[in-house]
Amino acid sequence: MERPRDRAASVAVLTAIPMVGQLIASRAIRDTVFLTEFSAALLPRVMLGSAALSLLAAWAVARVMPRWGPRATAVVLAMVNAVIFAAEAALFERFASGVAVALYLHVSVVGALVISAFSSVVNERFDPMHAKAVVAHAGTGGALGGVLGGALALFVVDAIPMTAVLYGLSATSALMANGMWRIGPSTQPDHHAEDPRSGFSLIRDDRYLRNIATTIVLLGAAGVLADYAMKAEADLRFVDSTGLLSFFSIFYTATALLTFLIQAGAAKPLLARVGLGGTMAVLPLSLAVFAGVGAVWTHLVTAVLARGSQTVISSSLFRSGYELLYTPIPPTKKRATKALIDIACNRTGYGIGSLVVMALVALTPTLDMATTSVLIVATVVALASAWMVWRLHDGYIKALASSLHDGSVVLQSDDVFDATTLHTLARSATTMDRYTLLQSIEEHERLQGASVDDTYRQRTTTQLDGLLSDDPARVLAALVDPDLDVSLAAQVVRLLATDLYAQPAYGALEAMGSRVTGQLVDAMLAEETPEVIRRRIPRLLRKTQDPRAAQGLVTGLADEAFEVRYRCGHALASLRRDDPSRVSVSRAEVMSVIAAELASNEDVWRRRMSDDGDLGDLHSEIDALLAKRQDRNLQHVFTLLSLTLDREAIVLSLRALSSDDDNLRGTALEYLHNVLPEEVRTSLWPRLTAHADRTRTVASPKPPEELLESMQSLMLDRDRLES
Repeated sequence: MERPRDRAASVAVLTAIPMVGQLIASRAIRDTVFLTEFSAALLPRVMLGSAALSLLAAWAVARVMPRWGPRATAVVLAMVNAVIFAAEAALFERFASGVAVALYLHVSVVGALVISAFSSVVNERFDPMHAKAVVAHAGTGGALGGVLGGALALFVVDAIPMTAVLYGLSATSALMANGMWRIGPSTQPDHHAEDPRSGFSLIRDDRYLRNIATTIVLLGAAGVLADYAMKAEADLRFVDSTGLLSFFSIFYTATALLTFLIQAGAAKPLLARVGLGGTMAVLPLSLAVFAGVGAVWTHLVTAVLARGSQTVISSSLFRSGYELLYTPIPPTKKRATKALIDIACNRTGYGIGSLVVMALVALTPTLDMATTSVLIVATVVALASAWMVWRLHDGYIKALASSLHDGSVVLQSDDVFDATTLHTLARSATTMDRYTLLQSIEEHERLQGASVDDTYRQRTTTQLDGLLSDDPARVLAALVDPDLDVSLAAQVVRLLATDLYAQPAYGALEAMGSRVTGQLVDAMLAEETPEVIRRRIPRLLRKTQDPRAAQGLVTGLADEAFEVRYRCGHALASLRRDDPSRVSVSRAEVMSVIAAELASNEDVWRRRMSDDGDLGDLHSEIDALLAKRQDRNLQHVFTLLSLTLDREAIVLSLRALSSDDDNLRGTALEYLHNVLPEEVRTSLWPRLTAHADRTRTVASPKPPEELLESMQSLMLDRDRLES
């Protein structure tokens, strides 16, 4: 049975086909009708007019979308589009010139708004991880629709009256409205009150949004410069509407076909290999190259290459990466700003580009020289755009982390991974020879130049006798003695192996402070030290200010015993949380340790027991133990990741993976996909998805307030849990 999410994804792809097809066909018709009625010299004016109208329209959409939501807004825009096309069809025969201007403005303004609203519907209907796949598939469907729309303009429009074509575009808009409604409402949890600030204020105050907006302004300006260059050259070469329509139809069909091929074959692999920044940077870099060639040799061919590369890549590679930039942004902020950035900022770039074109046309003696100058400016602007695009990838990762910080992750009762669940500790009755220890004390004092008086000797001997006693009361009395001598630290460390004495031994060693750091590190790393002692020492090391503690914990990450590695990782994470300057470990070192950890536990992750007659119950028990071990190993890996990545985002990501909320799991997976190095991600990814599938099946909803109280109680009681 098809799940609602899969059904919604299919509807999104099917809606994208007629939507982009209509856009491509309407652009070819728009350009043909306008250049048939007017000279190319008037293009900058109508471009400037469309930019001004787009600003007003985008402002209006930004005001209503937070209240209506993206789905209702998109449906209304599609129906408005249908009504305007129908009105233009009714008036075309009588007012061809007026309709030519109206059609240019309408297609430039409303068509772009519909595309933006549709992307918002898809963006909020799916979690970030699934949104990536849906956007790619919808882009492929849209590219196919673009091919069909271009073919329609090339082969059908010439044989059908323009009035009938406009009515057909109107009907297509109504079909799109139905599809957008059927995609479904937003599934993203909205824990944010509506921000009273305007969309412009939100963009101004948010650095990430400002960078996106600036990039879109620059790309809009570069696009209009390339667009003018191509249309000016086409207007010089073709003298009638038939030639113009054929040219624009072929151009839009060819670019749509190339868009389809690139979207289907290159967008997803490129996103996976080079990320959002690298994928989106292809647009400005290619435009800079072809515009530069056109500036050197100004011709219709070079102008077509510049405009064509901009059209193809912006609708395929750039769009696939660009839409994902919005996935980590909270819904209320996204709704108030996305239309402004998509449309208002884009059209602001159009307006700036149009003013530049008008100035160049006025200042240069011929249109050919003006076109050359336009292409020179386009090259410079494209290079500036490339620089901005490279900055967006880091901003995207930080925004993803912020979406995990801001409360959008709702914890379930089984989502919580506590600090540790301890095994039953083995008792140890190891002792040290009393005579040897006394000799060590005397030797230590001699080297320090201390005078050993009878009082000191008597006190130390009494403390030692207590620590070595078989009487628990005497041992405990020695451990809680505030004057316990530091030279007895080695025997106190031995007492960590016994449950009865572990807690007071912790207190005694903690009171000795950094004076015993070296002994603690040596005991923890020594193979002959019982493991129960070695795994309890990291708790002490994380509380000392001695830099040797952090160095010893880093070394302990390579210990053969998993419990020692596990505790060292948690201790380092605690040190880094309290004082990051105390933990000096590079990202490369941490990733190397993680890779070794994953490799050393490969057999545990892959081990599976099959049912075999009466042993079925035993196998189930073994599987349960393996699953528990896998979860602890995964916790350890995430703890190591928190040493070099955003700690809170890493912790929340692990919890979100166990949630029964698809959006939360998708957000976590998308964040991890972007921050993990490829070699770590490749090995870890199957385990993340297996962990999410296994744990979410037993998740039970719990009120957020109760969960938060439980988490606070857990964190306050961590010392007890680790003892």
